[in-house]
Amino acid sequence: MASLASPLPRTSPRRYAADTWPAGPAARWGLRVALALPFVAVALLSRAAGWVPAANEALADRGALVQWGDSGLSWIASVFPPLSAALSALLGGSTLAMSLLAAAVLGFTLQRLAAVLVREGLGPWATAAVVGTLVLTPPLYYLASNDLVSLLGVALLVLALDGIAAFVEQRSTEAGFRAGLALGVAVMLDPGAWLYALTLAAVAPFFARRAGRSGRRANEATVAVLLFPAVAAVGFWLYASWWFSADPLGGMEAATPAGWLPGGAGASAAEALRQIALALLAAPLVLVASTVRAVRDPWSLIAPGIALVGLYLSLWLGLREAAGQTWIVLTALYVLLLAPRNPRPRRRVAIVVAAVAQVAIGWLVVLTSGGTLGVWARAVLGG
Repeated sequence: MASLASPLPRTSPRRYAADTWPAGPAARWGLRVALALPFVAVALLSRAAGWVPAANEALADRGALVQWGDSGLSWIASVFPPLSAALSALLGGSTLAMSLLAAAVLGFTLQRLAAVLVREGLGPWATAAVVGTLVLTPPLYYLASNDLVSLLGVALLVLALDGIAAFVEQRSTEAGFRAGLALGVAVMLDPGAWLYALTLAAVAPFFARRAGRSGRRANEATVAVLLFPAVAAVGFWLYASWWFSADPLGGMEAATPAGWLPGGAGASAAEALRQIALALLAAPLVLVASTVRAVRDPWSLIAPGIALVGLYLSLWLGLREAAGQTWIVLTALYVLLLAPRNPRPRRRVAIVVAAVAQVAIGWLVVLTSGGTLGVWARAVLGG
């Protein structure tokens, strides 16, 4: 076990980037389309069942406030986060178009996650099983059909974490900048993303040390790379809102679906903790991998732990709903930060078993719960 003072183990360089697998462009695009189509089908089934996507409807209402060509910009503060409102306006406020865009984004995101697993050497069966935990369970389908903003936030978080992993393992400064830019775009799309930006920046010195960069300047540079795009974006938006609007914080105050700290600070904190605990219990892949890491390399748990703190804070503040988002983020964290490299055959079998168990638990929780996700799943299934 490595102590804080001992040299950290070097990781082997990545064999190829996540966006170059499969090797052939036709195969790569074919995989993306194949992964996106089920989400298109379920979105259409959800509409046919008469389900009203409340989050996308709220996004459409925000998009309707955008007034292209208006030089007064008095509406600017009320559409926070601005990029998602602008995107809604470009889509004409169509919730169907939002669902189709979400499916397309998922085609790219899932292909990237699969590529990460392939390059880490998990093998075809374990890779298919881990990706299957997302494709064969309802939470991601619910997000794609009902909440474009949160889905885009999760997709950009995946891109940022993959960039951070490349920064650490390949010592790639470019990947670090890519992670920072992803977080900068995310905070302009998803009101909960800034918490991820803050928590990941807080652990930036750890990333710098793992990448072989030490010293105060290296820590400051890493913090700046990860945090500056997000801070600059939010800072510019606040300045523009203050300059053009009488209520510069109005959009931020309305950014949460059920209000800030729903039910009060104490009740919201307890509920957020319950949601995190339930999501962990429903994610055997994460539990097993975290246990192994805790024994062999506990310092490697700092990054996923900090991301988990960001997730908890977003639930506590009311910036995220509990409808499967926690479980999705935990699974993404497994792929990007916890999955083993080149596991032996026995461990690959263990990964497949844990993934199958996670799919079964995921369905059991959804179909036996009385929450929004369960009600939606039963409606789509005709129950």
